[in-house]
Amino acid sequence: MKITLSAFLILFFSTLVSNAFAALTDPIDPKVSVNFSFEQRISHARQLYAQLKEATTAERLAYFEKSIEAIKKLTPEERLFLSEKFKVQWKKLSDEQKKEIKQEARNYINSLPEAERKELRKRREKMLEFMSPEERKHWP
Repeated sequence: MKITLSAFLILFFSTLVSNAFAALTDPIDPKVSVNFSFEQRISHARQLYAQLKEATTAERLAYFEKSIEAIKKLTPEERLFLSEKFKVQWKKLSDEQKKEIKQEARNYINSLPEAERKELRKRREKMLEFMSPEERKHWP
């Protein structure tokens, strides 16, 4: 099991590094990303934000569309399960780790032009449409 996980992680990170200088990578399957450690999660976020900053507006929007599609493909039961798992993981993080994750996201959002920030808000609202009322309670 550990060998399989190690092989997956090596493949995953080598793919990320090789694609860092190419077009945006496809969003990671939520079923995979839910199992990331804190270090993997923050590393992935930093790499993704760096790619998104370098991408064009159209590329960023296409990336977020793909993200929404990945969530739509999940059954309501899968979304609920993943949501609960993310919540448990979040609660286990230290205050410093939570601050670090939030700051990375803020830095990325603040680096975007105002028009794109508005568009992201619209897309976030669109994503919330596919969540159950219970899931939406946990999203500000």
